[in-house]
Amino acid sequence: MEVGLLKCIPQVNKDVTMDSKNGTLIMASNSLGNTLDIPFRSLEALRNSDLLIFEEDKPARLALKTAGVHREYLKFNEHKQEATIEELRACLKKGETACYMSDQGVPTLADPGRDLLSIAYQLNATVKVLPGPSSITAALAACPFLSNSFHYHGFLPREEADRIKELERHEKRSEPTVFLETPYRRKALLGSIKEVFGSNRMALLALDISGPNEEFIYNKVSELQKLEREKLNFVLVVEGIARPKVKQSKNSNRRKR
Repeated sequence: MEVGLLKCIPQVNKDVTMDSKNGTLIMASNSLGNTLDIPFRSLEALRNSDLLIFEEDKPARLALKTAGVHREYLKFNEHKQEATIEELRACLKKGETACYMSDQGVPTLADPGRDLLSIAYQLNATVKVLPGPSSITAALAACPFLSNSFHYHGFLPREEADRIKELERHEKRSEPTVFLETPYRRKALLGSIKEVFGSNRMALLALDISGPNEEFIYNKVSELQKLEREKLNFVLVVEGIARPKVKQSKNSNRRKR
């Protein structure tokens, strides 16, 4: 989900010394859809933390069911519920443990978890990350054109004109670029990329990773735009442009006298 990031870097509370710790915030990874992939440590955190925070109800109930517990929880999503922030502050100040779990995958990438992290750092609380499934690395694992580096962009602007302008900044990249978008704007995204990058630019469309409709499709951007598929979660990795190889002269490696 697309969420605006904080506009400033959080400052450590001057009333808290760097040697003191106010509770613990756990950033727990979730599955990408298949509950068998939820990390064991994340399930333990759901069972044992003093405060649980999720984005939405459906993923929350599914994760709690998998953990075998029935517990109350708070929500924190793009609406930035102030009550949840205050509950988190109170929990950490009491020295307790709060656990935030994203709807899918690793927290804070394109979800509101980053804002909760800000609170933890302001209070000089302990931060723990429970790593797990990531749609981005899963998509890259299926890329036939991945080199030693890639550029993560994430979500583009919603308005077409702004989206085109932003894409023009990345048209000449030599490394692959990772884009995210909501399922119902998949064709609009591919249309904009086709307009800026050209119809023949190759890309990998990773659909419904680890879900029942999982599919990795490697083709031209123009062909990917034509695909008739359900509105599924996806990651798009667009190939970079090839750089011409620099020819070395025969004498380039000879020692100068």
